Amino acid sequence: MKTPFLLLCSYIHTAGVAGACWAQASSASDDLFETHVRPLLTKRCYECHRRKAEAGLRLDSLDGMLKGGDSGPAIHVGDSTNSLLWRVVSGAHSKISMPPDDPLDVEEIRILERWIDGGAHWPKIAVQLRNNPDAHGISDEEREFWSFQSIVSPEVPKIDGDWGKHPIDAFVASHHGQVGLTPTSEASPHTLVRRLFYDLIGLPPSPRDVADFERASKLDSEAARTELVERLLASDEYGQRWAQHWLDLVRYADTAGDAADFPIPEAYKYRNYVIDAFKKDKPYNQFVQEQIAGDLMPCSDEEESWQRRIATGYIAIARRVGVSPQDTPHITIEDTLDNLGKTFLGLTIGCARCHDHKFDPIPTADYYALYGIFQSTVYPHVGAEHRPYRNDFVFRLGMKDADQLLKPYRDELQPLLKEERAAFERYREFQFKPVDKPGYNRDVAWQIVLGLRDEIRKIAENTPDLETAFAVSEGKSGDAVIQKQGDPKNPGPKVPRGFPHVLGGQTAPTDGQQSGRLQLARWIADENNPLTARVIVNRVWHHHFGRGIVATTSDFGIRGSRPSHPELLDYLAQYLINHGWSIKQLHRFIVSSKTYRLRSDDIAASAALDPENIELWRGNRRRLDAEQIRDSVLEFSGRLDRTPGKRHPFPHHLTYYFRQHEPFIGNYQSDQRTIFQFRQRIRKNDFLDVFDAPDGNLHVGTRYPTTTSLQSLYFMNSQFVEEQSKAIADRVIEVSQSTDHRIQWIYEQLYGRGPTLHEKQVINDQLARMKKQANVELQNEDSMAWTSMVRVMLCSNEFLFVD
Repeated sequence: MKTPFLLLCSYIHTAGVAGACWAQASSASDDLFETHVRPLLTKRCYECHRRKAEAGLRLDSLDGMLKGGDSGPAIHVGDSTNSLLWRVVSGAHSKISMPPDDPLDVEEIRILERWIDGGAHWPKIAVQLRNNPDAHGISDEEREFWSFQSIVSPEVPKIDGDWGKHPIDAFVASHHGQVGLTPTSEASPHTLVRRLFYDLIGLPPSPRDVADFERASKLDSEAARTELVERLLASDEYGQRWAQHWLDLVRYADTAGDAADFPIPEAYKYRNYVIDAFKKDKPYNQFVQEQIAGDLMPCSDEEESWQRRIATGYIAIARRVGVSPQDTPHITIEDTLDNLGKTFLGLTIGCARCHDHKFDPIPTADYYALYGIFQSTVYPHVGAEHRPYRNDFVFRLGMKDADQLLKPYRDELQPLLKEERAAFERYREFQFKPVDKPGYNRDVAWQIVLGLRDEIRKIAENTPDLETAFAVSEGKSGDAVIQKQGDPKNPGPKVPRGFPHVLGGQTAPTDGQQSGRLQLARWIADENNPLTARVIVNRVWHHHFGRGIVATTSDFGIRGSRPSHPELLDYLAQYLINHGWSIKQLHRFIVSSKTYRLRSDDIAASAALDPENIELWRGNRRRLDAEQIRDSVLEFSGRLDRTPGKRHPFPHHLTYYFRQHEPFIGNYQSDQRTIFQFRQRIRKNDFLDVFDAPDGNLHVGTRYPTTTSLQSLYFMNSQFVEEQSKAIADRVIEVSQSTDHRIQWIYEQLYGRGPTLHEKQVINDQLARMKKQANVELQNEDSMAWTSMVRVMLCSNEFLFVD
């Protein structure tokens, strides 16, 4: 029987709002525990004394404290001075001092003292462990954690006035009233049109877009917003923008990540599948299932079947590590499980690989129950130093027909491939021989290798180019054994394939021939799963507001943040489910709220109460991310290529001979949108790295923007900015002979507004100075001066930030 969703107190803002709980606590004792004691225990004690239970002591329940560990009970209720816990942390114990490396400060010690002396109250919300954890070591308290509870449909608060017209606004306004916050007014049409464009398609509005929206808003603001949102959601650019958010999560790249970083020419098909899914508003529950088990789902036609096979590129794209990743498949499976947990469930499942999760109720047995599913799955081998030839890719026409068609070419290639490997090993042997040894002729050995590779290349060029996908397929099914301490050479007991016990613990029913991926996909996408809908609506919210309702967007576990608006989170999750898991409908719902339309201005009184804007009393100013910056600059210069990206111009896969010390290095640049640019795992893209974009090695649920001198230097010195500034300057000069007209044009293009009189004067004066200083022919003075001016304007906060 599912436990009803419980409202939790969220954490207290560090700069104030002391004593204010977002979900009303039942008593002052609850307040003390939830706002001070529990966070203290979580931060300073749980690493060693939760699931790990070092010295036999668990501090995550009152019963655990009363029972104690090897040194006896941790507390005596009502008597802190005789409680082992207080004596140890205060330094009063003669032999034990905890925490060992970072002692508690005076205020933290006083919190525990006050709590113990006051009766060691443990709120009902954290049901005490009754010394009867089940066979998997999961306590009642752990099962009661907020994110493991069923999604409910909370009642929308009754709010008078405009703030009561939209459910989102009613939930937010309810919190405003509890805390005493005054929200800002609505943003201007000029601000809102820019916000909507960058949020939904990642590109700036044109001057005409701004003018049309401002004009339409004067007549009917709601109709103007609705029309604009529908136009943006229907565009190709919407799919490209929101696919990038997903690719951040699944650590997309065009190379494998092994020591030689072998290319994956077919990876783009998965990228384009994701783009198409967002563009066509594929139901999110279907989107989830296709990526995990698309090859096992029923299909209406061959095209749908092929696209679903491509979707399993999500699993195939897992990182390969080392010189011979084919010999360490457990590392690839570990990467898969870690990503699957964070991306779909908001859980750090990977932490249970070597031992029971220290914080979340995920035993090691649950980890290997999932592990068995992917151990029963065949991952494609893209190539590596000691085995540079791919295998287990999926052919569109089917493996049997592909094998028959390719057999003559493979028969011709096979002896050459073996001969090339043997010749290459002979060549490598010279690395270990003295250079003066008789018979040393490294150059001859290398020429033999090159000759064989040339023969292989000629055959490869004549081999039929069959359509393939970097996708997974079913393997030999079977359950996995627990790997003690995460070491596959130290096997433990076998566990049946299945799902985490804290979320039901069902086994994966199969007929003995299936991996269990289809059952896993359906279980994750089930509307009764308490995490899946919450996690995705929180991600969408995060990208619209700059912060999720749960700030730790990929960690809904014990160490993650508590939801700032738990009722709203559940309302949105249920809304998504009720509307066919439509992400576009969720966008419409969120951006139609007054909360989304608030100005980003400060109000001193509200800022004092809620400086981080957790309660959404104003809009959040956000810096453009790397993709938005690059795509915008290309748009301004008129060079943005909006055609969809396809395969990068890799050479034939049979000609790959990359090694750890001679890895693949690719550089395939274009003027297409940044999502279509080549992404390599072992070599970062300089621009993307400078502006905090992920590199395809790790799951990134939240990008954390930095402010560094390298960013300013990039705008000053990079070839890209120089070329685009020159192209923008050329467009400025073509607009008109009038300097005032040119200034008007450039302000409208870059900032979406006209210049003020003061700005016009400053620009005129600066242009005159730069022309005077330019020691060039007359026809180049304008170009040089305007190029410098454009570069300065691109460096400005008005371009780089969205209000």
